[in-house]
Amino acid sequence: MRLSSLFGPNVTTKRAIQAALISTAMLGSFAAFGAGCGSKKPPTPPEPALIETADAGPPPEPEDAGPPAPKSLYERLNGREGIDKLVDALVQNASADGKLKKSFAKLKGEKLENFKKNLAEHICEIAGGPCKYTGGDVKSPHDSVNINDAQWDAFVQDFNAAVDEAKIDEKDKNELIALFAELRGDVVASKKSKK
Repeated sequence: MRLSSLFGPNVTTKRAIQAALISTAMLGSFAAFGAGCGSKKPPTPPEPALIETADAGPPPEPEDAGPPAPKSLYERLNGREGIDKLVDALVQNASADGKLKKSFAKLKGEKLENFKKNLAEHICEIAGGPCKYTGGDVKSPHDSVNINDAQWDAFVQDFNAAVDEAKIDEKDKNELIALFAELRGDVVASKKSKK
């Protein structure tokens, strides 16, 4: 076979040999990477190197986050624990109050514990806590005891004293007293029911 038939009429022997070597090298390269007829798979490329970076700390806070939400009155009263202490102090004050002593003397044992539980649940709920008042309607049980305005006022004063003993902030105290005052209509006997 003549070189001119393989590579054309103007190719010299030296150039023909170079072309043949290059072609052979290329075929060998393709075969090594699986481009040839073999069944070998191409080699797995190496894993990229991990580059360690300095710890940048926690992600930055979003700029539009604004101030934190204000605490509920329930939280500012120190939760259920604070409310239970407040109710205990109120019952102690009311039991010693001359205008209420007689009424509170009737609350003993289970009745007293139930009264305290219901009052604490009610305060917890109206102060924005997770409690649900389970004592039923407020008006019905108070209708039978005929609480008058003077007794209500004495009870509120005893409640106020319990709040002061707990060293509750003045703003929180006013908010709590305002919520508590909403119960007056259900607790104080109406003039019609006294007859």
